[in-house]
Amino acid sequence: MKLYNSVGPNPHVVRMFAAEKGLTLPMVDVDLRGGENRKPPYQDKVNVAGQTPALELADGAVISEITVICEYLEEKHPTPSLIGTNAEERAETRMWTRRVDLNICEPMANGFRAAEGRPMFEPRMKLV
Repeated sequence: MKLYNSVGPNPHVVRMFAAEKGLTLPMVDVDLRGGENRKPPYQDKVNVAGQTPALELADGAVISEITVICEYLEEKHPTPSLIGTNAEERAETRMWTRRVDLNICEPMANGFRAAEGRPMFEPRMKLV
């Protein structure tokens, strides 16, 4: 496995999750500020959405999205359990993850993109 890493909170979540699991993931740093994530080879071969983190598996397949990567690591390395040991615990973890994503993280990210982050994002995406 290989983690495509960058600055910002999203890859940090995966790095913390892996650390809590006692896993050491080889990392490839992606320069977001320089736009490396929005051009080849990253966008063509790793993540067409141009986002980090992304986890390249041993067979070359790549998965992305924080929650998906953490759930994959949990399934591959179930001890210690960080998401839950039964359906009820996992459902509660997923419920709170979704609430935090929608009600905290997304509004904060949108605020940053529209304010301090605007100069960085303006050339990359259409801002209305």
